[in-house]
Amino acid sequence: MKNKVKLKRILSDPKLFIENIIKIVDKKQQTVPFKLNEMQGEFLDFIRDNKYIVLLKSRQVGGSVLCMAYAIWLSITRPNSTCLLMSYSKDSAGGIFAKLKQMYFSIPSVLRPKLTNNSKEELRLENGSRIITATCGTKDVARGLTLNFAHLSEVGLMESDKLKRQLVAIEQAL
Repeated sequence: MKNKVKLKRILSDPKLFIENIIKIVDKKQQTVPFKLNEMQGEFLDFIRDNKYIVLLKSRQVGGSVLCMAYAIWLSITRPNSTCLLMSYSKDSAGGIFAKLKQMYFSIPSVLRPKLTNNSKEELRLENGSRIITATCGTKDVARGLTLNFAHLSEVGLMESDKLKRQLVAIEQAL
């Protein structure tokens, strides 16, 4: 298979893109290729096949990091996409954004679109795509947006009234 054909195949499949292009920092602080575990592989299938998913899982199994990688794939391969990654606290959202940026910059520069905005809460790609991180309840972040993907991390820690308001806005945006 020629390189252009291989690259086209990798770019068309989020699993191939994640496992062949993105690198993560593991628990030993080593930068390694992102190899999906069994739960992540099954979760990725659900993401691709369903608009709404509620995932009840234990902590530290890689759900959020998979969602970050999926948001990166979507933003690169589908121009003008908007992805939202939301968490329960400013610190948690900041941690998600730091990991997102590490993963984004692990992509070889020839495949990584340039950024037109790299703020504390948003990566905006030159192809018009955006990945936004936010804290639940600080503002109605989804209002006025058209979202292609949204991930809410640690929903159980979000305040109920703020979560309800956010969910209405996110559902309308998706």
